[in-house]
Amino acid sequence: MTIRRSFRFTCTPEEIPAAEELLRLQGFIFEPDPFFAPARRLLNGPFPLGNSVAAAFGLIYIQDRASMLPPLALRPPRGVSVLDMCSSPGSKTGELAWLVGAEGMVLGNEPSPVRLANLRRNLAAMGLMQVVTCCQSGERMPLPDASWDWIQLDPPCSGWGTVEKHPRVMDIWKDGKVEPLIRLQKDLLREAVRLLRPGGVVVYSTCTTDVAENEAQVLFACEELGLEVEALGDMPDFDFEEPQGCEGVWRLHPRAGDTQGFFVARLRKPGTSSEPFPYTDDPVQAEAVDEARLCGQGVDPARLSGVVGVFGGSLHALPLQALALLPDALHWQGLYMGKIGKNGEIRLSPRLRLEGPGAHVNLEGAEGLQRITGLLQGQSLPLPSGMPVEARTALLRWNGLPLCRLNIKNKRLLWSER
Repeated sequence: MTIRRSFRFTCTPEEIPAAEELLRLQGFIFEPDPFFAPARRLLNGPFPLGNSVAAAFGLIYIQDRASMLPPLALRPPRGVSVLDMCSSPGSKTGELAWLVGAEGMVLGNEPSPVRLANLRRNLAAMGLMQVVTCCQSGERMPLPDASWDWIQLDPPCSGWGTVEKHPRVMDIWKDGKVEPLIRLQKDLLREAVRLLRPGGVVVYSTCTTDVAENEAQVLFACEELGLEVEALGDMPDFDFEEPQGCEGVWRLHPRAGDTQGFFVARLRKPGTSSEPFPYTDDPVQAEAVDEARLCGQGVDPARLSGVVGVFGGSLHALPLQALALLPDALHWQGLYMGKIGKNGEIRLSPRLRLEGPGAHVNLEGAEGLQRITGLLQGQSLPLPSGMPVEARTALLRWNGLPLCRLNIKNKRLLWSER
Protein backbone atom coordinates (compact mmCIF):
# COMPACT_ATOMS: atom_id res chain seq x y z
CA MET A 1 0.00 0.00 0.00
CA THR A 2 1.33 3.45 -0.94
CA ILE A 3 1.09 6.08 1.79
CA ARG A 4 0.31 9.48 0.31
CA ARG A 5 2.30 11.86 2.47
CA SER A 6 1.24 15.46 2.83
CA PHE A 7 3.24 18.60 3.36
CA ARG A 8 2.81 22.34 3.20
CA PHE A 9 5.01 25.22 2.16
CA THR A 10 6.09 27.49 4.99
CA CYS A 11 7.52 30.26 2.83
CA THR A 12 5.54 33.25 1.56
CA PRO A 13 3.00 32.77 -1.25
CA GLU A 14 5.32 34.65 -3.60
CA GLU A 15 8.16 32.22 -2.85
CA ILE A 16 6.17 29.00 -3.29
CA PRO A 17 6.69 28.64 -7.09
CA ALA A 18 10.48 28.69 -6.67
CA ALA A 19 10.27 26.23 -3.76
CA GLU A 20 8.12 23.92 -5.90
CA GLU A 21 10.72 24.01 -8.67
CA LEU A 22 13.42 23.20 -6.13
CA LEU A 23 11.52 20.02 -5.20
CA ARG A 24 10.79 19.06 -8.80
CA LEU A 25 14.46 19.32 -9.77
CA GLN A 26 15.24 16.81 -7.03
CA GLY A 27 12.72 14.39 -8.55
CA PHE A 28 9.69 14.90 -6.30
CA ILE A 29 6.23 14.64 -7.85
CA PHE A 30 3.32 16.21 -5.98
CA GLU A 31 -0.05 17.81 -6.53
CA PRO A 32 -2.00 20.67 -4.92
CA ASP A 33 -4.43 19.81 -2.14
CA PRO A 34 -7.45 22.05 -2.76
CA PHE A 35 -8.46 22.62 0.85
CA PHE A 36 -5.42 24.80 1.68
CA ALA A 37 -3.31 26.87 -0.74
CA PRO A 38 0.17 25.87 0.56
CA ALA A 39 -0.76 22.17 1.03
CA ARG A 40 0.50 19.45 -1.31
CA ARG A 41 0.11 15.65 -1.66
CA LEU A 42 3.32 13.79 -2.40
CA LEU A 43 2.90 11.32 -5.26
CA ASN A 44 6.45 10.08 -5.71
CA GLY A 45 10.03 10.85 -4.80
CA PRO A 46 13.52 9.41 -5.18
CA PHE A 47 14.29 9.56 -1.44
CA PRO A 48 12.58 10.68 1.81
CA LEU A 49 11.07 14.14 1.52
CA GLY A 50 12.66 15.13 4.82
CA ASN A 51 16.08 14.83 3.15
CA SER A 52 15.24 17.33 0.40
CA VAL A 53 16.94 20.72 0.09
CA ALA A 54 13.56 22.39 0.63
CA ALA A 55 13.18 20.58 3.96
CA ALA A 56 16.78 21.30 4.97
CA PHE A 57 16.15 25.04 4.74
CA GLY A 58 12.67 25.00 6.32
CA LEU A 59 10.72 25.81 3.14
CA ILE A 60 8.34 22.88 3.73
CA TYR A 61 6.84 21.16 6.76
CA ILE A 62 5.79 17.51 6.52
CA GLN A 63 2.38 17.27 8.16
CA ASP A 64 -0.66 15.01 7.96
CA ARG A 65 -3.38 16.85 6.08
CA ALA A 66 -5.88 16.22 8.90
CA SER A 67 -3.51 18.02 11.26
CA MET A 68 -3.81 21.12 9.05
CA LEU A 69 -7.56 21.38 9.73
CA PRO A 70 -7.66 23.04 13.20
CA PRO A 71 -5.96 26.34 12.18
CA LEU A 72 -8.27 26.50 9.16
CA ALA A 73 -11.25 26.04 11.48
CA LEU A 74 -9.99 28.93 13.62
CA ARG A 75 -9.42 31.14 10.54
CA PRO A 76 -7.60 34.01 12.28
CA PRO A 77 -7.41 37.16 10.10
CA ARG A 78 -4.05 38.52 9.03
CA GLY A 79 -2.37 40.72 11.57
CA VAL A 80 -4.04 39.36 14.73
CA SER A 81 -2.54 37.69 17.80
CA VAL A 82 -3.25 33.99 18.43
CA LEU A 83 -2.58 31.83 21.48
CA ASP A 84 -1.63 28.19 20.84
CA MET A 85 -2.00 26.62 24.30
CA CYS A 86 -0.33 23.24 23.60
CA SER A 87 2.12 23.99 20.85
CA SER A 88 4.83 21.35 20.34
CA PRO A 89 6.03 20.14 17.87
CA GLY A 90 4.84 23.31 16.11
CA SER A 91 2.92 22.05 13.08
CA LYS A 92 -0.24 24.03 13.91
CA THR A 93 1.77 26.91 15.40
CA GLY A 94 3.63 27.33 12.13
CA GLU A 95 0.42 27.11 10.13
CA LEU A 96 -1.20 29.77 12.32
CA ALA A 97 1.84 31.97 11.72
CA TRP A 98 1.38 31.53 7.97
CA LEU A 99 -2.26 32.57 8.30
CA VAL A 100 -1.71 35.70 10.42
CA GLY A 101 1.31 36.76 8.36
CA ALA A 102 4.47 38.60 9.31
CA GLU A 103 2.45 41.46 10.82
CA GLY A 104 0.58 39.10 13.19
CA MET A 105 1.80 37.23 16.28
CA VAL A 106 1.43 33.68 17.60
CA LEU A 107 2.23 32.72 21.19
CA GLY A 108 3.14 29.04 21.32
CA ASN A 109 3.00 27.58 24.82
CA GLU A 110 4.53 24.21 25.68
CA PRO A 111 4.64 23.04 29.32
CA SER A 112 7.32 20.38 28.75
CA PRO A 113 10.88 21.78 28.57
CA VAL A 114 12.00 18.87 26.37
CA ARG A 115 9.12 19.37 23.94
CA LEU A 116 9.67 23.14 24.09
CA ALA A 117 13.22 22.67 22.81
CA ASN A 118 11.87 20.64 19.89
CA LEU A 119 9.24 23.30 19.20
CA ARG A 120 11.86 26.03 19.10
CA ARG A 121 14.08 24.02 16.76
CA ASN A 122 11.20 23.53 14.33
CA LEU A 123 10.21 27.21 14.44
CA ALA A 124 13.83 28.27 13.94
CA ALA A 125 14.08 26.03 10.88
CA MET A 126 11.04 27.78 9.40
CA GLY A 127 12.35 31.23 10.39
CA LEU A 128 9.04 32.38 11.87
CA MET A 129 9.78 35.73 13.48
CA GLN A 130 6.10 36.35 14.29
CA VAL A 131 6.07 33.40 16.73
CA VAL A 132 7.14 33.64 20.36
CA THR A 133 7.22 30.74 22.80
CA CYS A 134 6.89 30.11 26.52
CA CYS A 135 6.93 27.18 28.94
CA GLN A 136 3.90 27.47 31.21
CA SER A 137 1.26 25.17 32.62
CA GLY A 138 -1.59 25.45 30.14
CA GLU A 139 -4.14 25.19 32.95
CA ARG A 140 -2.75 28.28 34.74
CA MET A 141 -1.15 30.72 32.36
CA PRO A 142 0.12 34.06 33.76
CA LEU A 143 -2.02 36.07 31.37
CA PRO A 144 -4.89 38.49 32.12
CA ASP A 145 -8.55 37.50 31.93
CA ALA A 146 -10.28 38.20 28.61
CA SER A 147 -7.04 38.96 26.75
CA TRP A 148 -7.35 36.85 23.56
CA ASP A 149 -9.76 36.78 20.63
CA TRP A 150 -8.22 33.70 19.01
CA ILE A 151 -7.12 30.51 20.79
CA GLN A 152 -5.98 27.16 19.41
CA LEU A 153 -6.35 24.28 21.89
CA ASP A 154 -4.98 20.95 20.72
CA PRO A 155 -4.56 19.22 24.11
CA PRO A 156 -2.83 15.94 24.97
CA CYS A 157 -5.10 13.08 23.96
CA SER A 158 -5.15 9.30 23.54
CA GLY A 159 -4.14 9.61 19.87
CA TRP A 160 -6.40 6.79 18.65
CA GLY A 161 -6.53 8.50 15.25
CA THR A 162 -2.79 7.83 14.73
CA VAL A 163 -3.16 4.05 14.89
CA GLU A 164 -1.48 3.55 11.49
CA LYS A 165 1.68 5.32 12.66
CA HIS A 166 1.44 3.97 16.23
CA PRO A 167 -0.21 0.52 16.08
CA ARG A 168 -0.17 -0.01 19.88
CA VAL A 169 -1.85 3.27 20.76
CA MET A 170 -5.27 1.64 21.28
CA ASP A 171 -3.75 -0.77 23.80
CA ILE A 172 -1.76 1.89 25.64
CA TRP A 173 -4.74 4.23 26.12
CA LYS A 174 -7.65 2.03 27.14
CA ASP A 175 -9.98 1.48 30.07
CA GLY A 176 -9.34 4.05 32.80
CA LYS A 177 -6.01 5.26 31.49
CA VAL A 178 -7.71 8.01 29.48
CA GLU A 179 -9.40 9.57 32.54
CA PRO A 180 -6.41 11.81 33.49
CA LEU A 181 -6.34 13.11 29.91
CA ILE A 182 -10.05 13.92 30.04
CA ARG A 183 -9.59 15.88 33.29
CA LEU A 184 -6.65 17.78 31.78
CA GLN A 185 -8.67 18.62 28.65
CA LYS A 186 -11.46 20.05 30.82
CA ASP A 187 -8.98 22.14 32.82
CA LEU A 188 -7.49 23.49 29.61
CA LEU A 189 -10.93 24.35 28.29
CA ARG A 190 -11.69 26.24 31.52
CA GLU A 191 -8.48 28.21 31.13
CA ALA A 192 -9.28 28.96 27.48
CA VAL A 193 -12.66 30.36 28.54
CA ARG A 194 -10.98 32.56 31.15
CA LEU A 195 -8.55 33.93 28.58
CA LEU A 196 -11.12 34.51 25.81
CA ARG A 197 -12.62 37.93 25.32
CA PRO A 198 -16.42 38.04 24.79
CA GLY A 199 -16.98 37.12 21.15
CA GLY A 200 -13.63 35.32 21.00
CA VAL A 201 -13.15 31.89 19.43
CA VAL A 202 -11.35 28.77 20.59
CA VAL A 203 -10.83 25.75 18.33
CA TYR A 204 -10.67 22.48 20.25
CA SER A 205 -9.07 19.59 18.38
CA THR A 206 -7.64 16.14 19.01
CA CYS A 207 -6.07 13.33 16.99
CA THR A 208 -8.28 10.72 18.66
CA THR A 209 -11.58 9.09 17.74
CA ASP A 210 -12.60 8.71 21.41
CA VAL A 211 -16.04 10.27 21.95
CA ALA A 212 -15.25 11.01 25.60
CA GLU A 213 -12.36 13.24 24.51
CA ASN A 214 -14.24 14.79 21.61
CA GLU A 215 -18.02 15.28 21.51
CA ALA A 216 -18.35 14.87 25.28
CA GLN A 217 -15.83 17.66 25.81
CA VAL A 218 -17.71 19.92 23.41
CA LEU A 219 -20.91 19.31 25.39
CA PHE A 220 -19.02 20.08 28.61
CA ALA A 221 -17.73 23.34 27.10
CA CYS A 222 -21.25 24.36 26.07
CA GLU A 223 -23.28 23.17 29.05
CA GLU A 224 -20.87 24.00 31.88
CA LEU A 225 -18.58 26.70 30.49
CA GLY A 226 -21.10 28.62 28.39
CA LEU A 227 -19.43 28.34 25.00
CA GLU A 228 -21.41 28.00 21.77
CA VAL A 229 -20.64 25.74 18.81
CA GLU A 230 -20.10 27.51 15.51
CA ALA A 231 -20.85 25.02 12.77
CA LEU A 232 -17.95 24.13 10.48
CA GLY A 233 -18.63 23.80 6.77
CA ASP A 234 -17.47 21.21 4.26
CA MET A 235 -13.85 20.72 3.23
CA PRO A 236 -12.97 19.37 -0.22
CA ASP A 237 -11.73 15.77 -0.36
CA PHE A 238 -12.32 15.03 3.35
CA ASP A 239 -14.72 12.22 4.22
CA PHE A 240 -16.18 13.38 7.54
CA GLU A 241 -18.19 11.02 9.74
CA GLU A 242 -21.41 11.83 11.53
CA PRO A 243 -20.52 13.25 14.98
CA GLN A 244 -21.90 11.52 18.05
CA GLY A 245 -23.95 13.79 20.29
CA CYS A 246 -23.29 17.24 18.82
CA GLU A 247 -23.53 18.88 15.41
CA GLY A 248 -21.35 21.28 13.45
CA VAL A 249 -18.00 19.62 14.21
CA TRP A 250 -15.51 17.70 12.08
CA ARG A 251 -14.99 14.01 12.91
CA LEU A 252 -12.51 12.27 10.67
CA HIS A 253 -11.92 8.53 10.80
CA PRO A 254 -8.37 7.36 9.96
CA ARG A 255 -7.99 6.16 6.36
CA ALA A 256 -5.15 3.70 5.84
CA GLY A 257 -2.33 5.17 3.79
CA ASP A 258 -4.07 8.53 3.48
CA THR A 259 -5.27 10.52 6.51
CA GLN A 260 -5.13 10.07 10.27
CA GLY A 261 -8.18 10.43 12.48
CA PHE A 262 -9.02 13.87 13.83
CA PHE A 263 -11.71 15.85 15.63
CA VAL A 264 -12.23 19.62 15.37
CA ALA A 265 -14.78 21.94 16.99
CA ARG A 266 -15.05 25.74 16.74
CA LEU A 267 -16.45 27.34 19.92
CA ARG A 268 -17.32 30.98 20.56
CA LYS A 269 -17.65 32.82 23.85
CA PRO A 270 -20.97 34.73 23.82
CA GLY A 271 -21.06 38.51 23.76
CA THR A 272 -18.94 41.26 22.29
CA SER A 273 -16.20 43.38 23.77
CA SER A 274 -15.57 47.05 23.22
CA GLU A 275 -12.84 47.09 25.85
CA PRO A 276 -9.26 47.62 24.64
CA PHE A 277 -6.84 44.74 24.88
CA PRO A 278 -5.19 44.56 28.32
CA TYR A 279 -1.78 45.87 27.34
CA THR A 280 0.88 44.68 29.73
CA ASP A 281 2.32 46.89 32.47
CA ASP A 282 5.20 44.40 32.80
CA PRO A 283 6.93 44.57 29.41
CA VAL A 284 10.04 42.56 28.65
CA GLN A 285 13.27 44.40 29.38
CA ALA A 286 15.87 44.06 26.64
CA GLU A 287 18.46 46.13 24.85
CA ALA A 288 17.35 46.68 21.26
CA VAL A 289 19.94 46.28 18.50
CA ASP A 290 20.51 49.49 16.58
CA GLU A 291 18.98 49.38 13.10
CA ALA A 292 22.21 50.64 11.53
CA ARG A 293 24.07 47.63 12.95
CA LEU A 294 21.44 45.29 11.49
CA CYS A 295 21.79 46.95 8.09
CA GLY A 296 25.53 46.47 8.33
CA GLN A 297 24.92 42.73 8.70
CA GLY A 298 22.63 42.52 5.68
CA VAL A 299 19.26 42.73 7.48
CA ASP A 300 16.68 45.28 6.34
CA PRO A 301 14.94 46.51 9.55
CA ALA A 302 11.89 47.48 7.46
CA ARG A 303 11.22 43.76 7.02
CA LEU A 304 10.91 43.27 10.79
CA SER A 305 7.50 43.69 12.44
CA GLY A 306 9.25 44.50 15.68
CA VAL A 307 12.77 44.87 17.03
CA VAL A 308 15.75 42.63 17.75
CA GLY A 309 16.63 42.31 21.44
CA VAL A 310 19.81 41.21 23.19
CA PHE A 311 19.51 38.61 25.95
CA GLY A 312 22.75 37.42 27.52
CA GLY A 313 24.62 37.64 24.24
CA SER A 314 21.83 36.10 22.12
CA LEU A 315 19.69 37.97 19.62
CA HIS A 316 15.95 37.32 19.49
CA ALA A 317 13.08 38.74 17.44
CA LEU A 318 10.61 40.77 19.50
CA PRO A 319 7.33 41.28 17.61
CA LEU A 320 5.61 44.56 18.47
CA GLN A 321 2.39 42.80 19.48
CA ALA A 322 4.31 40.55 21.86
CA LEU A 323 6.01 43.56 23.43
CA ALA A 324 2.64 45.24 23.93
CA LEU A 325 0.59 42.28 25.17
CA LEU A 326 2.84 39.74 26.87
CA PRO A 327 4.19 40.29 30.40
CA ASP A 328 7.83 39.64 31.20
CA ALA A 329 6.59 37.27 33.93
CA LEU A 330 5.49 34.91 31.14
CA HIS A 331 9.20 34.35 30.37
CA TRP A 332 8.49 34.30 26.66
CA GLN A 333 11.15 34.08 23.99
CA GLY A 334 11.24 35.32 20.41
CA LEU A 335 12.89 33.55 17.50
CA TYR A 336 16.66 33.12 17.83
CA MET A 337 18.40 35.39 15.32
CA GLY A 338 22.06 35.07 16.26
CA LYS A 339 24.51 36.20 18.89
CA ILE A 340 26.95 38.95 19.78
CA GLY A 341 30.61 38.01 20.02
CA LYS A 342 33.00 39.10 22.75
CA ASN A 343 34.09 42.03 20.61
CA GLY A 344 30.48 43.16 20.14
CA GLU A 345 30.25 41.85 16.60
CA ILE A 346 26.84 40.59 15.47
CA ARG A 347 26.82 37.03 14.15
CA LEU A 348 23.50 36.22 12.54
CA SER A 349 21.96 32.76 12.60
CA PRO A 350 22.81 30.85 9.41
CA ARG A 351 19.10 30.02 9.10
CA LEU A 352 18.05 33.66 8.94
CA ARG A 353 16.54 34.15 5.48
CA LEU A 354 15.83 37.89 5.80
CA GLU A 355 16.78 39.94 2.78
CA GLY A 356 18.97 43.01 3.14
CA PRO A 357 21.73 45.12 1.66
CA GLY A 358 24.65 42.80 2.51
CA ALA A 359 26.67 40.32 0.47
CA HIS A 360 24.71 37.66 -1.38
CA VAL A 361 25.20 34.73 -3.76
CA ASN A 362 22.55 33.66 -6.28
CA LEU A 363 22.71 30.18 -7.79
CA GLU A 364 20.35 29.06 -10.52
CA GLY A 365 18.85 25.94 -12.06
CA ALA A 366 20.00 22.34 -11.76
CA GLU A 367 23.68 23.28 -11.60
CA GLY A 368 23.02 25.67 -8.72
CA LEU A 369 20.99 23.01 -6.92
CA GLN A 370 23.87 20.57 -7.27
CA ARG A 371 26.20 23.09 -5.64
CA ILE A 372 23.74 23.64 -2.79
CA THR A 373 23.51 19.89 -2.23
CA GLY A 374 27.30 19.85 -2.03
CA LEU A 375 27.22 22.61 0.60
CA LEU A 376 24.87 20.53 2.75
CA GLN A 377 27.33 17.65 2.46
CA GLY A 378 30.24 19.73 3.73
CA GLN A 379 31.69 21.04 0.47
CA SER A 380 32.53 24.70 -0.07
CA LEU A 381 32.18 27.21 -2.90
CA PRO A 382 34.69 29.78 -4.14
CA LEU A 383 34.04 33.36 -3.14
CA PRO A 384 32.44 35.21 -6.09
CA SER A 385 34.40 38.10 -7.51
CA GLY A 386 33.26 41.50 -6.39
CA MET A 387 32.08 40.39 -2.94
CA PRO A 388 33.02 42.93 -0.22
CA VAL A 389 36.28 41.90 1.41
CA GLU A 390 34.94 42.75 4.89
CA ALA A 391 31.92 40.46 4.57
CA ARG A 392 31.84 37.51 6.99
CA THR A 393 28.59 35.99 5.74
CA ALA A 394 26.60 36.00 2.52
CA LEU A 395 22.91 35.35 1.90
CA LEU A 396 22.47 32.34 -0.39
CA ARG A 397 19.66 32.50 -2.95
CA TRP A 398 18.52 29.92 -5.47
CA ASN A 399 16.65 31.40 -8.44
CA GLY A 400 16.09 34.45 -6.23
CA LEU A 401 14.67 32.38 -3.35
CA PRO A 402 16.55 33.13 -0.09
CA LEU A 403 17.74 29.94 1.60
CA CYS A 404 20.31 30.65 4.31
CA ARG A 405 23.45 32.55 5.28
CA LEU A 406 26.83 31.09 4.37
CA ASN A 407 30.01 31.67 6.32
CA ILE A 408 33.00 33.16 4.51
CA LYS A 409 36.35 31.66 5.44
CA ASN A 410 39.63 31.72 3.51
CA LYS A 411 37.83 33.05 0.43
CA ARG A 412 35.41 30.11 0.48
CA LEU A 413 31.69 29.87 1.22
CA LEU A 414 30.60 27.23 3.73
CA TRP A 415 27.31 26.11 5.28
CA SER A 416 27.39 25.53 9.03
CA GLU A 417 24.68 25.78 11.68
CA ARG A 418 27.22 26.67 14.37
